[in-house]
Amino acid sequence: MKPGIMCAVIAMAAVMAPGGMVGISSAQDRDRDQLKTQQQLQDKDKLQTKDQLKDQLKEKDQLKEQERTRERAREQTRTERPERPQHEKAERTERGGR
Repeated sequence: MKPGIMCAVIAMAAVMAPGGMVGISSAQDRDRDQLKTQQQLQDKDKLQTKDQLKDQLKEKDQLKEQERTRERAREQTRTERPERPQHEKAERTERGGR
C-alpha cells in the first residue's frame, strides 16, 4: 500500500475504534472543564477576599470618623467651659476673730 493510504486507514481506524479519538477528545474536554471550574473557584475566592478587604477598610474609616467626631466634641467642650487650673483653690472667706 501507498503511505498516504496507510495513514488514512490508520486515522479511520482510530476514529472508528471505541474510545479512540472520541476518548481523547472527551478527556481533553473534561480537563478543560476542570480547569474552568478551578479558575472560577479561584476567581470567587479572589472576589471574596476583595470584598473582605473593602469591608475592613470601611470599618476602619468608620472608626476613624467616630474618633474625629469624639475629638471635635471634646474640643467644643473645652472651649465652652474653660477648666480651672488644679493649683488654684476656691477662696475661703476670712474668719473674723479674736
